[in-house]
Amino acid sequence: MTPRALAAQNGGLFLLVPFGARAAGQGDAVVADTTLGTEAIWWNAAALSRLPKRELAIHHSQTVIASSDMLTFAVPSKVLGTLAASAYLVNYGDQQATDSQTGTPIGTITNRNYQLALSYATPVGSRFAAGLTYKFVMLRFQCSGICGAIPVISGSTSALDIGAQYVLPTTVPVTVAASVRNLGPALQVKDAEQADPLPRIIQIGARTRVPVRALTAAKASLEVSADLLRASAIGGTAGGVGLSLGYREQAYVRAGYKVQQGQGAGPSVGVGLQRGGFGVDIARRFDALSSQLGEPPTYVSIRARF
Repeated sequence: MTPRALAAQNGGLFLLVPFGARAAGQGDAVVADTTLGTEAIWWNAAALSRLPKRELAIHHSQTVIASSDMLTFAVPSKVLGTLAASAYLVNYGDQQATDSQTGTPIGTITNRNYQLALSYATPVGSRFAAGLTYKFVMLRFQCSGICGAIPVISGSTSALDIGAQYVLPTTVPVTVAASVRNLGPALQVKDAEQADPLPRIIQIGARTRVPVRALTAAKASLEVSADLLRASAIGGTAGGVGLSLGYREQAYVRAGYKVQQGQGAGPSVGVGLQRGGFGVDIARRFDALSSQLGEPPTYVSIRARF
């Protein structure tokens, strides 16, 4: 119980956890990816400006720590830009509270994190795009039943993400991008003496499509990306590289590698299928911590465009 309670209080550390199957499959190197769809709400809202149609999506992940689910909806407009909304739940699981003397179950401990977000993105000309996301973040650690001295821990705050993408005027198309996430007041937990700052993240990166004639002739594509990420909550700087091999814009194979201090580094793989307006993406990560516990994180995204 104690580690879970501490994790809940520590400034919304769930905001550091990678999100989305497309991103996870490419080592999180997606800040310059213009095709992320509603996953862009998490990484760089500017990418929403390139969304060709409305998108309704469910994004799920299962890690050694928690299961997470996000419901997203985005509506693009050539005149007004793109508006998007999302609701995110992180479930750390339930735990029985027991009597200290008899061991009899007396209650159920629950630990949840929540995020509600609204995003707006717009292109500026044919090369530049900018985006903004407002987030309401909340955590709640509580016990139902006869829980005795087990405290109810709750807290909330608001935050802003800002991001931009720019397509360079080069022969080979290269997109450069940057995002700053979780700008806002510290997360104040009820009855706590000190608020915990949110994990501010700065991420920059670039992405390009490799000009291989054989791939073009086969109606295939190969995109390469590389990102750098700075966040004091992870001990400094992290990096990632990603590859995405597509065929007829219907089938994709993805691979990536995350470089990070501690046990967050490791490879990732993913696949995606897109047919008509329906798409499914699946990815798995193989970082050091998950390998030790034998439970590689799994990400699944299901989306519909119409």
